Amino acid sequence: MNRREAVKSLGLGVGFLIATPSVISLFQSCTREPEFIPVFVNPLDAGPLREIVDLIIPSDDQIPGARVLGIHTFVDAFWKEMLEEEDQAYVNMALASLNTIFKETFNKEMSKGNSKEFDQLLTRYLRSSKEQQKAYSKKIARYMEAVEDGETAELDNDTATFGILEGIRGLTIWGWKLNEQIGTEVLWYDPIPTRYDGCIPAEEAGNGRVMSLKW
Repeated sequence: MNRREAVKSLGLGVGFLIATPSVISLFQSCTREPEFIPVFVNPLDAGPLREIVDLIIPSDDQIPGARVLGIHTFVDAFWKEMLEEEDQAYVNMALASLNTIFKETFNKEMSKGNSKEFDQLLTRYLRSSKEQQKAYSKKIARYMEAVEDGETAELDNDTATFGILEGIRGLTIWGWKLNEQIGTEVLWYDPIPTRYDGCIPAEEAGNGRVMSLKW
């Protein structure tokens, strides 16, 4: 993964990223530990990160969600192992903005937040109008370009909060799809996808399910 890909993963989507061997190795090193001990984020942000990924892909009676699969540990490890210092600085800045927005909204520290409050922030930023999201993304892109050019740049708290929540959402979905259980039991899994047949019943082609990224 080159730097531009990593930069885009911070707030501009990760759908195009390739599951390289280093990413797969990183993912496989993550565990479903009962206690989340972060390697990158502040320990006070560990609980909020876990709550957020759980809201993005919750579990149901049939399919395990992101928290159950330990995707929060993948997000945390990805930030530490796959990003350069400038991009890690962006993540830390954006997490600080998220903390500020949370405190301004709920009059308490984010570490003491509950699922309902985090869901409210996700709704505010990730379900904002398309025009507003485009405006946020343009600001983030300009910020990233300025940093890469060695210039001094700043982001307002709302834009940075949108960026970090969008980045967490993208990494959560990506990491969830990378999970072996999801890849083989939930998504359309074909270990040898080499045969082409342009006219087969839908039930023989995954019934509309997304094809597994690996496994």
